[in-house]
Amino acid sequence: MDSKYAEQTMRNMEVPGSYIGFSKFDSAKQVQDACQISPTWSDAKLRGEFNTLQIMDNIYVPKAVGDTGDLLEPITSYYPQYGKGGYSQLKTNSVTKFNKVDMIGD
Repeated sequence: MDSKYAEQTMRNMEVPGSYIGFSKFDSAKQVQDACQISPTWSDAKLRGEFNTLQIMDNIYVPKAVGDTGDLLEPITSYYPQYGKGGYSQLKTNSVTKFNKVDMIGD
């Protein structure tokens, strides 16, 4: 989720699609390191909690290279230049409605 849309996401309590992780982090730097997110892609400060049942029919393991590659990437590993990775990830293209959304610190 790109934090540049934080105000809209916090107001609407939903996002049109996103990568999903199952670990809870308290700093954006931890998120960027674990999920291998370049600071130019997102500041990784927006955190949402939601019921996974709403997207269970439209959730999948993304492919490497931003979901455009040939290999599946269930554990973040493709961009070591942006962090150590090693965390599970899934992706959905469904609208996800949040129970809670907040901003975390650096």
